Amino acid sequence: MIAKIAVIGAGMAGLTVAKKLTKKGLSVDVFDKGRAVGGRMSSRRTEWGYLDHGVQYFTVKNPLFQNFIAQNEEFVKAWAGKFGRWQGTNVITIEPENPRYVPTIAMNNLCKKMATGLNVKLQTRIISLKKSQKWTLIDENEQLYSDYDFIIITAPPLQTIDLLGNHSFISESIRDLKMFACYSLMLIPENKLDLPFDGIEFQHPILGWICVNDSKPLRGEKGSIIIQSNFTWAEENLATTRDDIGEMLKNATSEVLKIKFYHHLYESVHLWRYAIPQQINDQGYYLDKSNNIGVCGDWCLNGEVESAFLSGYWLANKIYE
Repeated sequence: MIAKIAVIGAGMAGLTVAKKLTKKGLSVDVFDKGRAVGGRMSSRRTEWGYLDHGVQYFTVKNPLFQNFIAQNEEFVKAWAGKFGRWQGTNVITIEPENPRYVPTIAMNNLCKKMATGLNVKLQTRIISLKKSQKWTLIDENEQLYSDYDFIIITAPPLQTIDLLGNHSFISESIRDLKMFACYSLMLIPENKLDLPFDGIEFQHPILGWICVNDSKPLRGEKGSIIIQSNFTWAEENLATTRDDIGEMLKNATSEVLKIKFYHHLYESVHLWRYAIPQQINDQGYYLDKSNNIGVCGDWCLNGEVESAFLSGYWLANKIYE
């Protein structure tokens, strides 16, 4: 009988599976290495407002996800921005195929709401697992967390394999799954810049996305900007210093949009080492019933926020059936 479950990762997938299993009456502990919940749905807090430096928005297609968002509509709003796509030498206006949604205040605000009522242990990096009769988790400070009947891992494939080791066949099942990196430059210019679009998609040697972050609901009014690299360029520049990455992203943006960067109230570069899957995966989730191990995450589908929700939702249903 499964009574006590450990979930590693407090992003959308981990919180979804934890919330659903808790509602079924199971005891669930969630562990995350970060200072806050959210995973790639993270936001950087500054004195001028929150900066969404990970996921920029999400779409809603699946009826299960539609119902979930409808239940949380006070935390989620449509992003009524002006969007464009850079093609060759100029930016053309686009109308997104599906509405783009964002949580109010900060991207991780929805995850914070989901975490309400859950037992979440933050700043706890789990580095290994042991099993005898039951599972024991070990963190980087050699602290033990014991007596778990079931383990759920929501980390990217390579980190999941590191944790699983030889405990499960799942390791071999996901060994060939790779993920792209992405750099995210957060800027709050001293003087607000006049950009022609709230969000711009790129097919560019360096750039992947630029947005006016405070065009989203309740993000401040200082003209904060998020500049994200394209994935291939990020993979090729993993050894480059953060300072150099920031300068290259600013220079590319200046050239494309014909703007100048001067002084900034805030500037920071973040590397998302495992940002998006390199291939679409239709598995949905992974389950090893003989060893009481489950694995879920956005990379189990196509890498979107909706994917993370569905992966966690479906795994929870399968565990409880």
